[in-house]
Amino acid sequence: DSVNMVQVAAGLALTEGRKLIPRKDLEWVVNSGQYTPRPNKKVPSKPQVGYTNGLAVYGPNLGMIVELEATAIPVPAGTGRVITTGVIDEEEMGEYGRTIRRKSTARGSVENVLTVLKKHCGLDCTNYDLHINFPGGIPLDGPSAGIALVTVIYSAITGEPVDNLAALTGEVSILGLVMPVGGIIPKIKAAKEAGAQRVVIPAENWQDVFTEETELEIIPVRRIEEVIQLVISTEPVTEKLAASSGQQKENFGPPQRGKEELIVAAGN
Repeated sequence: DSVNMVQVAAGLALTEGRKLIPRKDLEWVVNSGQYTPRPNKKVPSKPQVGYTNGLAVYGPNLGMIVELEATAIPVPAGTGRVITTGVIDEEEMGEYGRTIRRKSTARGSVENVLTVLKKHCGLDCTNYDLHINFPGGIPLDGPSAGIALVTVIYSAITGEPVDNLAALTGEVSILGLVMPVGGIIPKIKAAKEAGAQRVVIPAENWQDVFTEETELEIIPVRRIEEVIQLVISTEPVTEKLAASSGQQKENFGPPQRGKEELIVAAGN
């Protein structure tokens, strides 16, 4: 886009018999053209509760950091609601003269996440009013934010902060498995440019070339319990939370970075 902008401005200058391109010409080109802003986000400076760094792909092989936010307000048991903003509600597919509309895969991923949190993390989301937000003004779709969604909701409910220097990508199944996703290379590049120090990816997306990476720790995982160990602090949950969920929180212990074996929470 930047080359195209200069070419248009140069053509304007030549048309008017000028040999210089003033700043105002470039500003006119930018304001007149229909250019899509390229996100250049950075990871936050400190860990936060209810906030994590997801990863996405946009355009031709370009990655970007995606902010995920969540709040959790306790309500009477079983009366909780879920509000999701910043994702595409429906998607439309056309083929052979037919058009099919279906619920977006991103919204379906949220439903999977709620099941995973209850079954594998002992958190019943129906006891909370949850608001999940994807800020930034870019409508998102796709299931690759699954593990990031689990992390941000887990953090919002437990009050435990998320590692601000970690970026996450991976689909999550209702069995707690971390499934492979697309665009791993541009996502890792985007994480590095954003200042992340660790990237959590599905084990099935692992490539041997990642061992040569020196500026970033790339961590393959197979289960959602591993993700929680890696990016959430291990401080105990409050007694109030343990009582509301009706279960004792699992002691996940210290992170086991980079290991490929399955780590299953006690009691599951």
